[in-house]
Amino acid sequence: MTTNKLTIAFVLLLGMMIATLVILLQKPWQAIGSVAVGNQYQSTTTPAVADLSNLCPQRNPLAASSTTGVLGTIDITNYGSGSLQIYDATTSVASSRSATDATSTIFLWGMINGMATSSHPDLDLEFKRGLLIDKTGTVGTSTITYRCEG
Repeated sequence: MTTNKLTIAFVLLLGMMIATLVILLQKPWQAIGSVAVGNQYQSTTTPAVADLSNLCPQRNPLAASSTTGVLGTIDITNYGSGSLQIYDATTSVASSRSATDATSTIFLWGMINGMATSSHPDLDLEFKRGLLIDKTGTVGTSTITYRCEG
């Protein structure tokens, strides 16, 4: 091979190596977002949730009897005359709760007798027993974000 051909081959090889490096440095397999993996929230709307639903039910029968997590935000998007209450509990029946689950300490959030359009961002309220949704009457449409952790 002549010197010209070697120079062209070297330049082409160097160009391919640089192109490969540029492609690898883009890291398209990494997610782009504002939270780290594992810190994202799930969401649901009140029409989709059955009354007295535990949004974070126990998944592992060998684990503790409840699920921990975080209540993220609540956005009321449509008026309703009913009530919406959210508890750190697995049941609304007080006699079925353990002695450590005192009623006064399980209430996380609520709107009683009328839900106007509003936003409640950055609640970030921890729950230790489960996330129980209690609806009464005609509840306004809302979006609830939460994260189940345990």
